[in-house]
Amino acid sequence: MREGGGGRKLALMNFLRVRVAWLLLSVSLAGSLLAADQPSWKAGTARANITPTQPLWMAGYASRTKPADGKLMDLWIKVLALEDAHGHRAVIMTSDLLGIPQSIYQHTCASLKEKFALEPDQILLSASHTHSGPVLRGALYDVYPLDDAQIALIEKYSADLEARIVETVGKALADLAPARLAAGQGTTSFAVNRRNNPEPSVPKLIEEGALKGPVDHSVPVLAVCLPDGKLKAVLFGYACHNTVMDFYKWCGDYAGFAQLALEKSHPEANAMFFIGCGADQNPVPRRQIELAERYGNMLAAAVEEALLAPPRTLSPELR
Repeated sequence: MREGGGGRKLALMNFLRVRVAWLLLSVSLAGSLLAADQPSWKAGTARANITPTQPLWMAGYASRTKPADGKLMDLWIKVLALEDAHGHRAVIMTSDLLGIPQSIYQHTCASLKEKFALEPDQILLSASHTHSGPVLRGALYDVYPLDDAQIALIEKYSADLEARIVETVGKALADLAPARLAAGQGTTSFAVNRRNNPEPSVPKLIEEGALKGPVDHSVPVLAVCLPDGKLKAVLFGYACHNTVMDFYKWCGDYAGFAQLALEKSHPEANAMFFIGCGADQNPVPRRQIELAERYGNMLAAAVEEALLAPPRTLSPELR
């Protein structure tokens, strides 16, 4: 199946939003973890299952011919709320979705302002860009043969999603408690430039060490730890299409497997993935569940390496 034409724009939009998130964080480094008597961050987390219960159409591949017929794994939204030493707040949401349509962004921001006095520059709504998530309101309606009944289901799901996001943000804010934040970076190499390497030739090109084109194999990591050192949340990204699978099952794809692996290793933590600037990158070879799980485990391993490295502690200031 071929990716829809909006994939590049969605990946770039998510990349820009992620850059805003990183710019929010003051990256001054400290030689050791903040002392207990120093001002500190507060962090809160929450999550909600957003797996459709109706057979909705799936977003991302223009050649799909029917709605989803089951699930491989649940889809989630996860929220990290932050408060700095001055009481300034921000929220970051990650999601197992193709992207966040404008109407959902606008409605959600309006509700978050009304309920929690959050302005748009305090809100980051991001997506994993999985191609095994649902079509949302106003997005890709011209790509699929949607009838009135299917559009009604999509509209209902989208309205419920907006309410679920607001509810989950509220729970994350209510969970705010002292925490430490640290930044790191790992690396993993399964992303392949899809413009410069014909997909059928990729296995041979890998064997010959002859892949071409620019790639970004870095894995940026933001770790949120409790004062006792336990991991509360880990936010991480990768610049690669989330497109190993092209079937009709709900699935977070490689990013979903990465989050599952990290949460198995850290049962009390939320693992949160955002897509990087990977519009010209594909996970190749692909189209097998085993490959999606392998790439997810590779990505999780890169995050684990970053977590084991000496922490670059972030001072408690949002900008």
